[in-house]
This record gives sequence, C-alpha cells and structure tokens, in this order.
Amino acid sequence: MIGPSGARPIPPRVTARGIPATRAKLMSSWSAIVGAPGTQKGRAAQKLAQQLTTRGLRVAGFVQIDVLDAAGEELGWDVVSVAEPPRSGILARASQTPDLCGYAFEDAGFALAKDFASETADVVIVGNLGKLEAAKLGHWPLLEALVAQSDGPHVVACVRDSCLATIALALPDPVDYVELPTDDATLADFAERLSSVVSGR
Repeated sequence: MIGPSGARPIPPRVTARGIPATRAKLMSSWSAIVGAPGTQKGRAAQKLAQQLTTRGLRVAGFVQIDVLDAAGEELGWDVVSVAEPPRSGILARASQTPDLCGYAFEDAGFALAKDFASETADVVIVGNLGKLEAAKLGHWPLLEALVAQSDGPHVVACVRDSCLATIALALPDPVDYVELPTDDATLADFAERLSSVVSGR
C-alpha cells in the first residue's frame, strides 16, 4: 500500500524466521561462544558453566568433546553434560558411510544432548553448532525450541565461526558473545555480563 505522500510505508521489523520483532522479544535470550574448529569451544563452555554456577545460577546443557585415537587423530565426538557430575554418550564417529564430513551421527547422542538441555536451569549451554545445525539438522531443533520459549532459560550456543551467520540469522539477535581464542579474564567478564542479563530478567 502506498501512503499519502506516495512513499511506501516501512514494513514492521521481523526476525529472520518471519516473527514480528515485538513477538521476538517474548522469546528467550541467547548468547554465543564463537570460534573456529580447534579453538576449544567445549572447554570454554565448561569453564563458563563453572563460573556461572559460582555466581549462583543453575546451569544445564552439554558440550561436544573430541575423541582421539592413540595417534591423536580425531575419531569423533562425545556429548558431555555441563552439570555435575558430568555424564556422557557417543555423538559421532568416523565412518565409511558418513552423514556429513566423514562422520556418522548417533540419534541416541542427540537424544541424550536434549535430555541434558532439558534439566531445570537459568542457563542452558548448547554446543557445538556447525555445518549440521546450519543445515537445520543435528542440535538445531533443540536450539530453536529453547530460544522459542517465552519464559525459558538463557541459552549459550557454542557456534563454529563459519556457520555463525546462518545460525544467527535464523534466531532473534543475541544479547552477547565471546570469540575464541580468548583468555580467562575475558571469559570471566563474559560470565559476569551473562549473570547480569539472567538476574535482570
């Protein structure tokens, strides 16, 4: 529709998923730990979980930890809870019949990750998001569901740098991020900012 001045009115701002921005504000907030492969996003997320826990927040979720053979070659990943005591299960292994990038993924590993992320918490860590999630597979349905909750926990997503744009454009704007590699002081500052965000909700 053209306005009285002949100019087209500006449409209401929408998120990448087509949700009006006013409705997007009703969704859970999220932040990101961003890094290239090999920057230890999972280890940074585990440290962050410890720091948030010492600040009195309940933290749940999971990270993916590399599984190496005797020669130090990557065999795949295990999914490991960030809550104490940590629990784990197989997520992916190198395979002659891969799903993606030479790895076969285990449905049971994704189900276990969802269980870890479904525990009652103030903050839920979802790691590691890469090519599979950029294709809306793997952990993507879980991440999308967590962020869509109107009264859900704050979500911290561990995201491969080359997949960040695809993942971030499909969600409301993140409230904060930290880019790896980084030092412990920067990670502690990130934890302090997240603690303020969560406490202020």
